[in-house]
Amino acid sequence: MTKPNVFLLSILLIASLFNISHTLELFSIPIDEVRIRGNLRCSLNGNPTAPPVSNATVYLKCGDSNTTIAEALTDAFGGFVFVLIDAVETILFNPSDCVVQANLPTGTCQIYPPDGIVYASVNLARIAFTGLLNVAYYAVTEFFSVGP
Repeated sequence: MTKPNVFLLSILLIASLFNISHTLELFSIPIDEVRIRGNLRCSLNGNPTAPPVSNATVYLKCGDSNTTIAEALTDAFGGFVFVLIDAVETILFNPSDCVVQANLPTGTCQIYPPDGIVYASVNLARIAFTGLLNVAYYAVTEFFSVGP
C-alpha cells in the first residue's frame, strides 16, 4: 500500500517543480499574469499629441522568430491592453526581446510609414500582488517607424 502513495507523492513533487521552474520571474518573483497597456497615435516619431488611431490591430511579438504572442484592437482613444495569463504566453514573454507592432494607415490615420508598420517597446511599470496572483504591469513606449 505504501508504493502507490510514494508514486503519487513523486508525481505531485515533479508537477510542482515543473510549474515553478517554467514561469516568468522578475526580481526573483514568479509572475502569474502580465498586463501591457499602450496607446497608438497617428505619428511616425512618437508625438504624444498626435490624434489616436482607433480600430487598429496591435501585435505583441517576441523572440528571433518574431512570434505573435498576443493581439489587441485599439479603442476610440487608441488605447489597448494585452493580458497574458496563459503559462505559455508568460514563458515566451521576454520584455527585452519583445516589440509591439501596428500596421498603419488605418481609416483614422493618413500617415504612411515606409514598410507600413510602426513599432514600440515595453517597460516594466510595477509588480502588484493581488490575492493569489503576482501581476506585472508594463507600459508601451511611443510608436516609431523604425523598430526599437
